[in-house]
Amino acid sequence: MLECPVNQAAGLMGLVMPSAPRMIAMVSHGDEKAELPLLWRLCWTLAEQGHAVTVLDATTAESDANPGLDQLLENAYWRGTENQDAPAWTVIPSGKGVHGLCALSATREQRQHRLGELFPQESIVILYSRVEWLVPILGESGVEPLLALSASKTSLLTSYLALKRLLINGKLEPTVVNLVHEPKRTTGVKPVVGSSSLADCARNFLGYEVKVINIPASTGEDLTCRAIQRLALQLMENALSLSADFSLMAGMRPDLRPSSVDRFTGRH
Repeated sequence: MLECPVNQAAGLMGLVMPSAPRMIAMVSHGDEKAELPLLWRLCWTLAEQGHAVTVLDATTAESDANPGLDQLLENAYWRGTENQDAPAWTVIPSGKGVHGLCALSATREQRQHRLGELFPQESIVILYSRVEWLVPILGESGVEPLLALSASKTSLLTSYLALKRLLINGKLEPTVVNLVHEPKRTTGVKPVVGSSSLADCARNFLGYEVKVINIPASTGEDLTCRAIQRLALQLMENALSLSADFSLMAGMRPDLRPSSVDRFTGRH
């Protein structure tokens, strides 16, 4: 029988984490004009840095004509590994697959490891989902979901509700980003009304201090500005490793059926 070596290298070997896909998240709260441009810029930046990026778009349902996560979970086969030579990012519909994972009678760790089986090692997976489906997968994980907002009144309301659910239901502290449009020079108005209002609401009603990152809105030429690069680095520092732990997966029986949709919808 081979024995474990007793030397300095053995201790270092124990500190090496196995290569695994990493997950970050972005909240869908209804402000697509703020969310989608920021998501595309984030993907572009990560791809330029050499990462293979996959967006699980839980706002779009899979279909036979447009397959996605649901089919990957069913077939346990990832076609994206066929071409990893060039940096790229891919968006796949994931509404049914994400909902199915949330509805399983399984732990968060089991759901995470189930996803870890599907994607190439060292790739980046971005879960773009509403809070109700994000929490059952990433709750209490230390991930800091990206929460984008604009100056519209609707965005203030929906971002506040999303923030409240992340904090209370998921024990997750988001990375709040305010997309700033350059003000007219003649007025000198500072475009931070939406973010300051969100911070005031969170402080007054939740007792939580929001730290808002102001990022210039893209003009089409600065997709990878320094602010986006810093944001990508911050999100990656808190990314979740999706290592496929088969000892945990053994506890998830293949015959488990999703419970009622109402279990994860309609909550405050």
